[in-house]
Parts: sequence; structure tokens; C-alpha cells
Amino acid sequence: MTLEDLTAKGHQALDAGRWTEARAAFEEALAGTGSADALAGLGDALFFLGDVGESVHCRERAYAASRRAGNVPEAIDSAVWLCLVYGMSLGNEAAARGWLARAESMADPDDGLSLAWVDYCAALLATDAQTCRELIERALATSHELGDPDLAVCALAERGVVLVKEGEVQAGLRCVDEAMASALGGDGSSFYTVVMASCSMLTVCDLLSDLGRATQWSQAADDYMRSYGCPYLYAQCRMVHGRVLLLTGHWAEADDELRRAAAGTRGVFPGMFHRAIASLAELRVRQGHFDEARALIEGIGAPVETSLAAAGLSLGINEPVAAVALAERWLRSENGSTDDVVPQLHAGGQRTSLETAGARGLLVEAQLAAGNPAAAAAAAQHLAELDAGAGGVRLLSAHAALARGRVAAAEGRQEPATVYFEEALKWFGHLELPLEAARSRLELARVLAQGQPSLAVSEARAALSVLDKLGASHDADVAAALLRSWGAGGRSVPREAGVLTRREQEILRLLVQGYSNHEIAGQLFISSKTVAHHVSSVLEKLGLRNRAEAAAYAARLPGQLS
Repeated sequence: MTLEDLTAKGHQALDAGRWTEARAAFEEALAGTGSADALAGLGDALFFLGDVGESVHCRERAYAASRRAGNVPEAIDSAVWLCLVYGMSLGNEAAARGWLARAESMADPDDGLSLAWVDYCAALLATDAQTCRELIERALATSHELGDPDLAVCALAERGVVLVKEGEVQAGLRCVDEAMASALGGDGSSFYTVVMASCSMLTVCDLLSDLGRATQWSQAADDYMRSYGCPYLYAQCRMVHGRVLLLTGHWAEADDELRRAAAGTRGVFPGMFHRAIASLAELRVRQGHFDEARALIEGIGAPVETSLAAAGLSLGINEPVAAVALAERWLRSENGSTDDVVPQLHAGGQRTSLETAGARGLLVEAQLAAGNPAAAAAAAQHLAELDAGAGGVRLLSAHAALARGRVAAAEGRQEPATVYFEEALKWFGHLELPLEAARSRLELARVLAQGQPSLAVSEARAALSVLDKLGASHDADVAAALLRSWGAGGRSVPREAGVLTRREQEILRLLVQGYSNHEIAGQLFISSKTVAHHVSSVLEKLGLRNRAEAAAYAARLPGQLS
């Protein structure tokens, strides 16, 4: 096949989302030649396959080849691409600004479209809100004037980010929703249009802690994902998406996404890498895998960024004094320590109101566990004041209600505690935060036990059911123990294998194959102590006594173990 045929084949594969086939075609086309078109195509294929470093190398070579050939529009296209990827996936603001300057220098004053793309990138990098807005409005106007649907979608989505940051929330959400509908509807000609619009959408959801909107748009993108894969490809967007999955209870998917975020930023984007590992540690704490959480936290040496996950871990292992200190450290650093976590582009992945509210709620719980009711009451009051000044943000209302309920319950004020816990349960349910909702329900059950024992048992069992399904082993064990203390029994029937966590299913599968704990540890790259903990958890969850019973149980479940 000729160079032109191979390049055309590669582009056809790209258009269909067949990234591996596209890579092979472009690599064959590049054998013995340095075609700028093939290099750019190979860079695209590698980017969608997750090899960001090599894709950048290809695009830099494509830029050089375009310059040598005198093809300025192609060179500008590569420079714009490099600006975005250096900023949003590699966290290299200097390189992002350098490539932006290169694109601007090459653009002819009469080349309105190239200058509009420069304006778009400059808006993402702008530190002044007014400048950012002027640039994005100019890019959007030019996209309509010159008929570039890809720029129109990208600029409209980013206009939504700008408006939300300036407090025009409803106008910003309208822009983002319209841009997502346009991108998924096929108004753009490039698959990057969906990627950029999706990243802007996630940024807005992150800024507003609007997890429902993020989840709904992810569901709406199902067709795109089946054809092209996940659109959250920039490190910032992947990080935010991973946290959305974590908080909404999609823990297997969150684990995958956060691992990809960590792998893609290791060694090139330290702030985002630390954040990805901290989020993985938080996931392990939620799952009750405390040894794994500790290993993640200690493994990266980022005490400030991991302090909130470490606080949750300390609370989980009954070290409330340490939990108080760690939560307070995180809150003290809230306004100053994470400025370098991400570059200016989008500012996605920064701390959000969700984390801040959760941190203050965790501090209340830790202060109560440490025997400091006055400090807990002060922290709960601070959270209530934040809620009152936030204009009805449901997330803050939920955390404030839970915190105030815990303080009221500790003070023996059963009636207000009941009201607060019911309010927290309502809001966490609306926000689709299943772990927080289950914890609120369990707190409610404790209060109800003093006057309405039958209702208390019902609420506790409902909480236990959710916790079992989530795979929140520690919280589920707490709920089961509470039920047993009331003489109500814990789990009425053994759990099905489908509610084991993915890691526990892996353990069970290897256990059935006859592997020892030491051999399982080697297979899964975890410690033998952690394996022993998982084996005990699996047996307890399934109501089994030993490995022989586990083997017999698993034999009845062909194809159900991961």
C-alpha cells in the first residue's frame, strides 16, 4: 500500500474508534518516512490508547514536519494540541504556555480561525477572570462567524465553566448542557470535541459538587463510550470522574479510573498523582480495607494531600485523637496548600465543597469519639453557618444535618437528633451518595432504639443491606454488631457472592484454586496479612466456616466470580 493509502486507512480507523488498528496503519505509513499527517494520526491513536507520553512525542515531530513542509495550519493544529495536553494531562504549565505562544506567533493576522483556537487555549490558561471571559466570548463568536462547529462546542462548554466560576450558575449550566448535547449529537467533526466538552462538564460538576448531573451525562454518553471509549481522557477529567464514581458508590469503576489517573500522572504530574493516590486510599477506607489504605498513604509521602484519607483511616481503626489532628491539618491547608495540584486549565480536580463539607463532618465525628463534645459542637456549628451562607446547597445541608444530629445525640437530645438524621438521610439520598445515606440511617437507628426499637431495627437492617451491597465491610460489620446487640441478629441470610467486593471475589477465586495466603499475596501484589483479612471477610460475609466450604460454595457459582 502507498503512503497515502496507509494514512487514509489510519484515519478511517480513527474515525471508527479502532485505535489499535489506527496505530498499526500509521506506524506502517511512517516506516521510512516522516509524514506530518501520519505522525499526527499516530499521536491521536496513542492518546486514546492511554500512551500520553509517546503521543506527545509524535505530535512534536508532526509539528516539526509541518514546519519543514511549510504547512502552517497543520503546525498550528499540533501546537494547539500540545498546549492542551501539556496543561491538562501532564501538568506542565510552562510547556503549555510555550506551545500557545508558538501557535500565536505562527498565525497570520488574517487567519481568524487559527487565532480563535489560540483565544480558546489562552482562555483556559488565563489567570484573570475578565480576560478569560473576553477570550472565550471572542472565540465563540468567531466560531459562529467562520463556521467551525468543533470550536463552537468547545468554546460554549468552556463559557459554561467561566460563568459558573463567576457565580452565574444557571447560565453556566445551560451552556455546558447545550455543549454536551451538541457534542454527543455529532455537531463536531472531531472526537476531541466530545473529550473537551466532557471535561468542561465535569469541571462544572466538580465546582458545584453536582454529582447527579455528571452521572446523567455519563449515562447519556453510553453510545459514544461503546464506540470510542471513555471521553474523560485528560488527567484532570479522569481524576474528577473517578471521584464522582467513588462518591456515588460505583467502587469498581472508581478503582479503575483512579488507577488510570495515577498511572498517567506518575512522574509527570506530582500534584495530581498524589491526589489520585489519596482518592484510592479514601476508597480503601470506605471499603474497610484499612491495611491497603495505610500502604497507599505511606507509599507516596504526601502528608498534607493524604491527610483527609488518613483521618478517615484513623477514625476507622479507633484512633480518634489522630483523626482530629489529621482532619484539622487538612482544613488548615485548605486555602493554601493545593494551588499547585493542577495548572490553570479548567482548575478541575481542585478541592470542592463536597470534600470540605465531608472533612468538617469527619472532624465532628472524630471530636465526639475523642471525648471532646464542646469541640464537636463548635465544628458542627461552623458547618451549619457555612450551610446557612451557601444559599441552599443540598450537599452542605446534608453534612450539616448529620453533624448536628451527632452532636444532639451525644448530648442526649433525642428529638432534635432524630429530625437532623432524617434530614441528612433525605439529602444524601437525593444526592445519590449511598455510603453517607447509610451512615445517616444507622445513626438514626441508634437514636430510635431508645423509644421505637422496632423501627430502629428496620432502619439498621436497611442500612446494613446498602452497606453490604456497596462492599463497605467495616461499616457493615458495625451495623451487624449493632443489630446483634439489640437481640435482632445481624445478617439474616448469608450474602451472595455478587455483593462481595471485586477484590474479595478475586481472593475467593484464588482460594478455591488451592492457593495459599502467601501465593495469593504474590498473585495480587498485596501483603499476606491483607490476604488473611480478606479471607476472613469472605468467609464471614458468606456465612462459611473454612476454605473447604468456600470451595463447595464457589463450585455452585460458575461464571459469577471475577
